Amino acid sequence: MKLDYLIDTNIFISLMNEELDEPIPEDVIGYSIITAIELLSFNRLNQEEETIIQNSLKTLEQIILTASIAEKTIQLRRQYRLKVPDAIVCATAWECECILLTNDKQLANINEIQVISLKTKS
Repeated sequence: MKLDYLIDTNIFISLMNEELDEPIPEDVIGYSIITAIELLSFNRLNQEEETIIQNSLKTLEQIILTASIAEKTIQLRRQYRLKVPDAIVCATAWECECILLTNDKQLANINEIQVISLKTKS
């Protein structure tokens, strides 16, 4: 399946907390497996929140870590000195040739991908 967008963890959290001031695009949206790991491993997550996250993730396309994404992750970490989760998310967007939805300003400087940030409520 061809993705239009990949949602980063920070956008997903803003969406769940109703903090976005503009809508998520209505196209085909996916998420990196690292986003699921980050969201579901929060130590203060209660059962209701976990269920909401899992149900929301089911509406999106999950992108697993492949050898090609791993290679791109290595390249991005070397070139941009990214943290492993950020590098995996960027590499996933690069591999899928889709736009990364993120509010992480550091990721806007990655030349290999296109990034869109979404406004949040002040």
